[in-house]
Amino acid sequence: MMGAIIMTVATLNMIRIDRRRREPLQLQLYEQVRQAIISRELIAGVRLPSTRDLVEQLGLSGNTIVNAFDRLVAEGYLDSRMGSGIYVSHLPAVNRSLITRASSSDLALNERPRIALRVAALRKVRVNPEYPTTKVRPFRPCQPAIDQFPLRSWNRARSYALRLQSKEFMHEGDVIGLSRLRAALATYLRDARGVKCEADQIIITVGAQEALSLVAESLVERGDSVCIEDPGYLGARAAFIRAEAKLIPIPIDAEGLTIPNLRQTPRLIYTTPSRQFPLGVTMTLSRRLALLEFARYSRAWIIEDDYDSEFRYTGRPVPSLQGLDKSSRVIYVGSFSKVLFGSLRLGYIVAPHALVETICKLKEVEYGSSPAIEQATAAVFIEEGYFSTHVRRMRKLYRERRDNFLQTANKYLGGLLNFPPIDAGMDAVGWLARGTDDAAFSKRLADAGIDAPPLSAYSLRTFAPGLIFGFTGFSTGQSRSAMQNIIGACS
Repeated sequence: MMGAIIMTVATLNMIRIDRRRREPLQLQLYEQVRQAIISRELIAGVRLPSTRDLVEQLGLSGNTIVNAFDRLVAEGYLDSRMGSGIYVSHLPAVNRSLITRASSSDLALNERPRIALRVAALRKVRVNPEYPTTKVRPFRPCQPAIDQFPLRSWNRARSYALRLQSKEFMHEGDVIGLSRLRAALATYLRDARGVKCEADQIIITVGAQEALSLVAESLVERGDSVCIEDPGYLGARAAFIRAEAKLIPIPIDAEGLTIPNLRQTPRLIYTTPSRQFPLGVTMTLSRRLALLEFARYSRAWIIEDDYDSEFRYTGRPVPSLQGLDKSSRVIYVGSFSKVLFGSLRLGYIVAPHALVETICKLKEVEYGSSPAIEQATAAVFIEEGYFSTHVRRMRKLYRERRDNFLQTANKYLGGLLNFPPIDAGMDAVGWLARGTDDAAFSKRLADAGIDAPPLSAYSLRTFAPGLIFGFTGFSTGQSRSAMQNIIGACS
């Protein structure tokens, strides 16, 4: 009697189809069978059940099963034999040592991945203070009055720019920036800020943070000394930490940044001379000249961050430090975030001629070009006079909001916080009594719906306790209500 030929048929009991999942049923079947074959759960040469049997077993339609199996056949995981059925293909043999290594590495899937040291150092670095919510609440600093932004004029400028060059904006732009915007900026900066520049010195960036990072990466070697204002802007500190600089905190006095007295010559000096952030001091002329002389003598570079100089409420805006520089040591950085609106993400660098090519090459490699449509819109917005009109309107509005803020603060917060006069800018410093934990005080206000970050968050050294209050982005009613909440939180 001839022996019976025993044909092994897989059961596919490992397949679990879940109709609640978003993935199509066909894809679920394909992926599970494929994984079973790769993991050798389905042995090579075994025959799969017939489509009719699987319809009953899995509760799927015949077309769903056929389509999934056809894909697996096309990719080489299954072998279709005419008149015989569908079989699991013989896959190439796998190096067992590789399997062992892969299995051991699978055990480490939940372990922290290896991160480059220069990036790991940024884990605790912040560009802005930590807020409990992304919602802008009183009195978050540096907030423009977006409800007063001339959106109709902006859209008109955008439409005009698109009509002129719509097809050109679909191509990759010049990394240095749109020539039209650079020309408009050069004219504005010369007239309004006293900056000595030509359009070919201006590099358009995605906000001021990219500008600071580009300058830091272009000029700072690991371990180079960089002088920064203390307390000072967190974004600048972050850019220099990323460049692996040695940070030298420099105190601020009534005349602005003090002149460093160092044994080691710094590579860079970062300053906000028009209005020091966050203390609000304007650097005096004598201090500016002394700082420029120090940079010339020591061959250090100066980064002038001119972040909100348009908003001066007594007299004319103070001309830029760069305009006084005769040795080409000042790198001027600005943005539209404070003047227009934060999400615009357009900034710029006015670089000495000797640095333009280097910074442009780094930008090309690291960041690429900035969005052309937004650049063109900003150019038309400046050319047509919308920008200057908006700045004048906001200067008037912010002056009124400053007056209201100080008046209301003196009424509700006198004895709790001391606010000095505000000559310029978008923020106010509220000084606390000596010995107060300003971080804890700020946290108490945050729990009451008030965002007023502590000065200690901006300081590398021990500093007098205080809070930073932004007043420009909030109406009279919002300010009054928020201050009443402060009283309630502190009672």
